[in-house]
Amino acid sequence: MDLSARAVRLQSYEDELVKRYGTPSYVFFEEDIRQNYRDLRNSLNRHYPDSQIYFAVKSNFLLGVLSILRDEGCGAEAYARGELQAALTAGFNSEDILLTGLNRREADLEQAFETGVPRYLIDNTQELQRVATAAEHADTTADVLIRVNPAMEVPTHPEVATATRESKFGLDIASGKAMDVARDVCEQEMLNLVGVQLHVGSQVRGVEPYRVAARELIGFASRVQKETGTEISVLDLGGGFPVPYDESVVDSEEIIAAFSETIKSEVEEYGLSRPTVFVEPGRRLIGNAGTLVAEVGVIKATPETQFAVLDAGTNAVSSYWPYPIYSLTEGAATESYDVAGPLCYTGDVIQEDVSLPELSVGDKIAVDRIGAYSLGSASHTNAEPKPGVVLVREDGSLEELRPQETPKDVFGNNQIPSDLQ
Repeated sequence: MDLSARAVRLQSYEDELVKRYGTPSYVFFEEDIRQNYRDLRNSLNRHYPDSQIYFAVKSNFLLGVLSILRDEGCGAEAYARGELQAALTAGFNSEDILLTGLNRREADLEQAFETGVPRYLIDNTQELQRVATAAEHADTTADVLIRVNPAMEVPTHPEVATATRESKFGLDIASGKAMDVARDVCEQEMLNLVGVQLHVGSQVRGVEPYRVAARELIGFASRVQKETGTEISVLDLGGGFPVPYDESVVDSEEIIAAFSETIKSEVEEYGLSRPTVFVEPGRRLIGNAGTLVAEVGVIKATPETQFAVLDAGTNAVSSYWPYPIYSLTEGAATESYDVAGPLCYTGDVIQEDVSLPELSVGDKIAVDRIGAYSLGSASHTNAEPKPGVVLVREDGSLEELRPQETPKDVFGNNQIPSDLQ
């Protein structure tokens, strides 16, 4: 759905949305979430049917969103204890959860074993021992994937490239560290080495990084089998499938076709059995399903620019990505505004030089395609309450997923020292 169609759709709910829930509000469309999952599932079915989708809970841990994806048949990739709790609360079966992470506590791993989570990603030697200990305490075996890092170049923003030489993620292949951990896993009585994982990064441009990742994984899997006798049955390509913000991006279908073709040819060359493929998309499933609706409170011209100041800013959406921004008031985009928030720092600008119709105080602005990561990174800067969340159901009805916070909610369980009360 193009931006003009998205604007028209959102305009049809503007009056009811503002009257019932106010601004700022996050608005999610159930039909988008379901369609995104089905599109990705269909692409995998066409190119690599033996595959599983695990939604990256880190990208959006709203229970309402998770329950929709669970209803579609999606699994959950939970990076940490909070995400695991969110997935379980949203109704995911424990066997449909993949537990990842970088520094999980022993108590959290033991809780995961108690709930029956069967698959664990290992990123370092310390966590190998923690997972092994938790499995022993639970008196159960666990399937393990190890995360590798081939030190590759990834065409994306440096802060979301996760398979580079500088990244904190993954076990280095070239130095032999990844193979050392693979051997150690194979020696553990309660652990089964079933897979290898390589997540190249987020919002990746082009298909070549996925071809490289597939070749690296197959090559490493072949060496593991030769050195340990253990056959790798799962290749996890992570996520990173891009969504369009201000420019066109490669379609997920092309990415899936590229890595599927590479896997099939590489396993044939190495004489390996064809593995199951895991993918862990987040942004691809939820990014375009969410929009922030905010109200213009101030129009302010300076010698350098013209500001449209909203009732939410970078406390509600990251300025990291160039989200599409449009007015819910019809009119030709004849003016240029720096769209900013109300916070007390200069950097509270969502986006500069946005073409919009001439705005008035009270107009509603949509910051679009913010469904991934915005809620997780939202803050209480200036003690501002966080926006509420509204779901537009498939039948067109509105349902509140999370109420607007109040100033009292901001302070939550803060305590005042007893002698100062």
